[in-house]
Amino acid sequence: MLDKLLNESIYNAVFADRSESEVTELRMRAGKPLSFAVKGEYLTADGVIVTYDDIEHTIGMASKHSVYAVNDSIAKGYIVCGEGYRIGLCGEGVMKEGRLFTLKNITSLCLRVPHEIKGCCESIAVIFENLDNTLIISPPGLGKTTMLREAARIVSRRRNVLVLDERGELIPVDGGRICVETGQMCDVASNIPKLIAYETLVRTMRPDVIVTDEVFGEREVRAICDISRCGVKVFASLHAEKLEQVFASEIYRPLCGIMRYFVTIEAVGKVGKLYDKGSGRCLNW
Repeated sequence: MLDKLLNESIYNAVFADRSESEVTELRMRAGKPLSFAVKGEYLTADGVIVTYDDIEHTIGMASKHSVYAVNDSIAKGYIVCGEGYRIGLCGEGVMKEGRLFTLKNITSLCLRVPHEIKGCCESIAVIFENLDNTLIISPPGLGKTTMLREAARIVSRRRNVLVLDERGELIPVDGGRICVETGQMCDVASNIPKLIAYETLVRTMRPDVIVTDEVFGEREVRAICDISRCGVKVFASLHAEKLEQVFASEIYRPLCGIMRYFVTIEAVGKVGKLYDKGSGRCLNW
């Protein structure tokens, strides 16, 4: 997929001597050196300066050369294309009737490369034995989405799992085809605003477990708490550096009242703490 999204010179600069599985993110800034992340460390491609043509090529391929067809997504600052690749966009905003209508003159791209890593949840396997509400916490880019993807696969072997994937990157779906392995009892709702999905799909699909990425804002926190009250288990992720920051936040503190397990990630793919509120102790210490 990346060999199609990127101009040949950009692709070769990154992947001539490494596999796609090693790279988690690419940064393309017009007139600046090409950079990319390997295991959380940013590297620069020697002598490669990103051009506007490079950026336009990637946007054209990601939108299948129909930018208007993905304009609603562009107005939110990203494009999701086949197999869960998400491209963040930065440029000049165009306002219409008081709201952001689209972006033009795009100067920067942040291309996140999805990974399916079976076994990445082995260090937190206890949460699958005593299935209960779980919150995964880390700063951006350390592997929350990858871990949630694997958790959804494991849990959906024996429970009805509903994945709420507003941005189409947690369980990638391309043309109606799920692009990663899931259990036989997994349902995926892609590109549906999560607040709408919470209100409708919880009733219509009757899940045992909901899996969702990057909880944001008071309204979503209230929806998750209400879902938990109804008896549905929730696996979710949240941007924060430490569990203490979640407890200290007026907005996110209610999650601490309903979650049993709290998982922090301290480096790319490396679990820091696994805290069980039920027993009041860290299970991996």
